[in-house]
Amino acid sequence: MSGSNPVPQPPTEPSGAARAASKPKRPKWLVPVIAGGCAVVLAAGGIGGCLYWNHDRLTAASEECATSYDRAVKARKKLTEYLKSDALKTAVTVKDSEVKDAKTVGTLASTVKTASKTKTDIPGCPADGLKDIKAVTARLDKTATAYAKTVGEVKAEAEAVNASKTDKIVADATRILNDSKGRVKDDKVRAALENAIKSKDGKAISDAVKAVNDSIKAKSDADAKARAEKEKQAADNGSSYTGDTTGGYTGYTGGGYTQSQGGYAYMPQQPAGNGGGYTPAPQPAPQPTPQPPQGNNGGGSGGDDGWDICFTGDTSGKPGIQVPCN
Repeated sequence: MSGSNPVPQPPTEPSGAARAASKPKRPKWLVPVIAGGCAVVLAAGGIGGCLYWNHDRLTAASEECATSYDRAVKARKKLTEYLKSDALKTAVTVKDSEVKDAKTVGTLASTVKTASKTKTDIPGCPADGLKDIKAVTARLDKTATAYAKTVGEVKAEAEAVNASKTDKIVADATRILNDSKGRVKDDKVRAALENAIKSKDGKAISDAVKAVNDSIKAKSDADAKARAEKEKQAADNGSSYTGDTTGGYTGYTGGGYTQSQGGYAYMPQQPAGNGGGYTPAPQPAPQPTPQPPQGNNGGGSGGDDGWDICFTGDTSGKPGIQVPCN
């Protein structure tokens, strides 16, 4: 050992006379050394070599314990950091409807809950006592292994959720790819979507799906516009008039309104000849105006019998006839 830790020197053995007078007793400090396994060393190199060997084992055990302690502390810190990581938070927020296998979401939530409650104490290494140092070292190794295992379990469940989410994205995108055949304005977007699906890149797939949907809408809008124009054209052709085309206009040949003596009356019309348009209705003959009576009383023509004579007529236009005014 170095000068800072000098090896204790054994006490001076008694003289021969004293040794003969009584049997020397075993020093107390030598008991644990021998119990620690120094018998062989004593035989080979004496008490000084035994103490050196025992101190070396103690130093090596202490260093191993310190290493185990650091490993356990780092494992605990790694778990704490991962439970607070953005990657895990993103995986935990995934919904059942966003994954192909909903069981992965529930398993992750349960695993994270258990890991968050893990609080294993990390003991410090003893200053002395080879047996105690080794016991603590074993405990620290077990603790470090448990923390590392927990981190691995949480990561595995988070990766399972992300993989299931990707599987659903790929399945949905594949369905869109198949359904969009012949429905896009530019078929290049479908080829881009197919390549994105092969890469299983969620961002690339999302962008490609949007491009396909936009192209489907563009074609749908264009088809709707063309259909509306055709319907409008068909409607215009369907409302055209049927008649003689020689005059450059096909007119309506239904009935119309004509003026009569008493106002306006509906008169059905019929097409005349090859010409289009309206045919005037025949006008009725004017009725004769009644003549005032002549005679002595000034109302009509007097006769021998003193009767008043009046004239009457009909609407046929024939001359009126004389009738008694009474």
